[in-house]
Amino acid sequence: MRAPVEPAPGSDAAWRAAYRAQRRAERIASVQEDLFGGEPIELFHPTGRAKPKPDPKRYKRRAYLTPAEKTDLLASAANWLRTRQRVRIEADSPHQFAAREGVVWRLCSPVFADRVYVYLDAVGNERSGKIAFVEVRDVEPMAS
Repeated sequence: MRAPVEPAPGSDAAWRAAYRAQRRAERIASVQEDLFGGEPIELFHPTGRAKPKPDPKRYKRRAYLTPAEKTDLLASAANWLRTRQRVRIEADSPHQFAAREGVVWRLCSPVFADRVYVYLDAVGNERSGKIAFVEVRDVEPMAS
């Protein structure tokens, strides 16, 4: 079995690994060691924020963007859309994770240039990180 390859310092991959570890460390309240040699139990802080309630109106279909509209959208977002940018998914978005906050995790290829990956902040009792594939028109920047 091959050893895992360490990401190059300063790369987006190194930032992603450090950010994921930092977010996990913030959520862990304590570690309870097992007296009989089993796996330790990690106890997590509740975030205090509740998940947004689903709105049945939110799941209506929307018209696709034309190529001209996509070009205009990406031109208007070019000054803030970058990896590591804090963003909020708009509340009126038809996306499953509407009204959630996170960071731009990864920009997409030119094929899906109008979409981004967003690493969402944990809410409620969530234990695992969630990465959403969201349209740029549904994302708004936040102060860093």
